[in-house]
Amino acid sequence: MADALTDSHIDNSNTAAVQATNDDASASKLSCVKKGYMKDDYIHLFVRRPVRRSPIINRGYFSRWAALRKLLYQFLDVEKKTDENGPTKMQILSLGAGFDTTYFQLKDEGKAPHLYVEVDFKEVTSKKAALIETCSQLKNKLGETASISREKGEVVSAHYKLVPADLRDVKQLNDIITITEMDPRMCSDLLGPRFKS
Repeated sequence: MADALTDSHIDNSNTAAVQATNDDASASKLSCVKKGYMKDDYIHLFVRRPVRRSPIINRGYFSRWAALRKLLYQFLDVEKKTDENGPTKMQILSLGAGFDTTYFQLKDEGKAPHLYVEVDFKEVTSKKAALIETCSQLKNKLGETASISREKGEVVSAHYKLVPADLRDVKQLNDIITITEMDPRMCSDLLGPRFKS
């Protein structure tokens, strides 16, 4: 029994530590944006306590952002090409998405894919859903038919979906394809926790 309690405590500690990296990453991105390294009109909405990072941290975040953005644009540019059935539709699955704002940026740029799915712990998706619901700057990007549930930690719209899942639970991950209506035949890109801009 004591071992089970200890394992549970360690698991909860690890989960909380992983979730805390979301806040740290968001603050670092905001620092980078404020110094002019990159543009993100939305990250400030997700940061409670802005912090000033050292130049090396700002440069590191910018380098990762620039590299990922280049790859993302290359992937999305394929959508512009057409075949006999019309434009190729794209979908992106972002695992451990946190407070990433890429979808909203791509929407502004006219580059958003047909479907953009974000997955994270329910504690994180609930906070993000609440922010999206209360901020018209974000909510208006989803269309009038968007459904937002803070309690479930879900946002469901035609082209953007935010869903909760523990990435360690393989069954939950398998269910995401069904829940979000991702099409296995559609051209897809996968963003993981360490590769988001």
